[in-house]
Amino acid sequence: MNGNPTSKARRKWSRRAGRRGSALIAILWIVSILSLAVFSATQFLFIELESDSNASALYQAELLADRGIAIAAHTQVKKGDRLLSQSFRGGDSFSARISSEGDRLNLNALLENAEFDRIVLEELFYQWGLRRDEAVDVVDNLIDWVDADDQVTNVGAERSYYYNLERLNHPFNRPFDSLNEVLLVKDFEMVVAANPAWRQAFTLLSGGPLDINEAPAELISVACQCEIEAAQQLVSIRDGLDQTPGTLDDLRFDDVQSALDLLGIPPGFVEEISARVSTEDPAKRILSVGRSGSISVERSVTVQYTGDRGTIIHWASRRME
Repeated sequence: MNGNPTSKARRKWSRRAGRRGSALIAILWIVSILSLAVFSATQFLFIELESDSNASALYQAELLADRGIAIAAHTQVKKGDRLLSQSFRGGDSFSARISSEGDRLNLNALLENAEFDRIVLEELFYQWGLRRDEAVDVVDNLIDWVDADDQVTNVGAERSYYYNLERLNHPFNRPFDSLNEVLLVKDFEMVVAANPAWRQAFTLLSGGPLDINEAPAELISVACQCEIEAAQQLVSIRDGLDQTPGTLDDLRFDDVQSALDLLGIPPGFVEEISARVSTEDPAKRILSVGRSGSISVERSVTVQYTGDRGTIIHWASRRME
């Protein structure tokens, strides 16, 4: 006996509805997958476009920084010149600053003439917070690192000391090639602890003497063995009415003697101290920052001049965040 026609129709309709439901779910899954794919592709496109934009801005910032270096390196361009800072449409800009490489103490030069000049380092380390005996010991260690012999200076450190620490190739017994090497010297960590910014006081690239027209009062005081107040007064006079270094109203000393007279150096010490200072260094330090959009690039270059010709002796670059 045949079943109820109504029941058969219901079962048939139910099967069709199930197939339609399955098809609808499948379609929804396909739409979801396609949507996700489109979204992912769009995001990758945005990332790529942003990456290309950043690369372009980085390249432009580098070009602007280099433009600042080129302008500042010209011998006719002086500190404070308006050409050193320029802005362009779209917010791009560069700003360059010129300073003397001699505004810092030349560590190799002081150690080369340590018999007379070690007092400069001893006094500087003492002012930074070392005890007198600690300052003397550190200077002994520095001397032993750069001198050519294996004879210990007072209580310094020569090859036997470093050998016991399994540092078989130390000391180098030559002038420092970089300030990073100074960190290898025995007890120099005391100096670093006393003044983490110790590098700002030293250079290896200058002509040797401290540039009295640009050095800070602290370094003038230790190099010239004078009171800090006298050095501060000299810097105040040198910086002109606006009291801002590196501007057009700065007063420059044409000769060392006039600066030493202002510092009150006794006649008996003038010859020794005048050998430590100069009124101009042959090497200039140029710092140029190029900006494009949100990206900035800093170039740092040291140029050594012979007449109107300059030679780059140091170059560094970094992206600024």
